[in-house]
Amino acid sequence: MTPGVVGAASQGLQSLQSQSVGQSASQTGTQGAGSSPAGGFASALGSAIDQVDALSNQADQMAASYAAGGPVTVDQLMVAEQQASLAVDLVVQVRDRAVSAYQTIMNMQI
Repeated sequence: MTPGVVGAASQGLQSLQSQSVGQSASQTGTQGAGSSPAGGFASALGSAIDQVDALSNQADQMAASYAAGGPVTVDQLMVAEQQASLAVDLVVQVRDRAVSAYQTIMNMQI
């Protein structure tokens, strides 16, 4: 697993998050009855990115341990690598969907 992929996905999601927070802060008015408290989505998104980063780091540490002859078996290493890969793929898909939804909303005529 390369840290660059996780970093790029994380940076893309964080930029979307900051745009969303900036726009909501610039709007005036009160929250509706169905609105979530401040930081609800942002904190969930940040937590998910942290979990993906932790999985990637764990897989990298296991690979280094295996290469150094540590107590990691090849099947444990492959499972960890696949978990990290799937987590990064999920983050990329969520980012792509969020960008697509954002672009659709911004292209709407008022």
